[in-house]
Amino acid sequence: MKIIPFGEKKYENSCVLLLGYFDAMHIGHRKLIADAKQIAIREGIETGLMTFTGAKKGGQVFVFEERLRLYRETGIDFVYPAEFNSEFRNMSGEEFLRQVTDQMNVKEFVCGEDYRYGKNAESGIKELSEFCKEKSIALYAERLVEYGGEKAAASEAKRLLDEGNVEALEKLLGGKYFISGNVSTEGRRVGTRIGFPTANIHPQVGKYPLRQGVYAVWAEIDGKKYKGIANYGARPTFEDMRIVLEIYFVGYEGNLYGKELTVYFDYFLRENRKFSCAEELQAQLKKDLEKLK
Repeated sequence: MKIIPFGEKKYENSCVLLLGYFDAMHIGHRKLIADAKQIAIREGIETGLMTFTGAKKGGQVFVFEERLRLYRETGIDFVYPAEFNSEFRNMSGEEFLRQVTDQMNVKEFVCGEDYRYGKNAESGIKELSEFCKEKSIALYAERLVEYGGEKAAASEAKRLLDEGNVEALEKLLGGKYFISGNVSTEGRRVGTRIGFPTANIHPQVGKYPLRQGVYAVWAEIDGKKYKGIANYGARPTFEDMRIVLEIYFVGYEGNLYGKELTVYFDYFLRENRKFSCAEELQAQLKKDLEKLK
């Protein structure tokens, strides 16, 4: 999968280009990508996906580096990211489309029927359709995929993150919610002292927060799957109010410091709470482990 930044070198290969943000990669996004790939296969051309590197207001369900993993899994040929800066935000809809078609050899655009673009989201399907007719470019605007009677949307994914309902979120996303990052070398080593050595990951800047609490999780380490329990949020027992993902993996013995790790969430276990001492925390962690399925 190639990465071709917006506004840089011209890309000559004919393509179907997906328009949108694709930040949550929910079932609606996945349907759009599948349909675009079918068109591309039929026409014998490439499938490209446009997205943005900057965060939306309030954050992204998956940050750009995490989304690249998901995009790669769909089998698209290239990602076309734009930096969501002031220059881009102030670009008119017409100017945006002309820049895209000057750089890309687009044979067909694919988007959702509610797609908006240009400064202040001034343009929509009507303007896009008129532009495509002018340029002899095909347009496929897909009806929105529903979830729970409403359109599948990143806003719904964020609501479920607020609730910590990662099981319902999995159905909306069409796959497990996850957090990726490098295991921090910082730490008090308290977990090791009480028999629960942990790996700490600081969520990347721009990632929408999850409800604070303890979750059942898993990760693949050195080709093997390990279940675990993870505390997302502050660590009040040790008066550490920084937001961190702290994971204990059952049966893992080794050093994870500095390694990149992707942690998948299965279900919510309990609220965060402050314990009177490390030994009380140790007793609770043993109870948490008994709840793992």
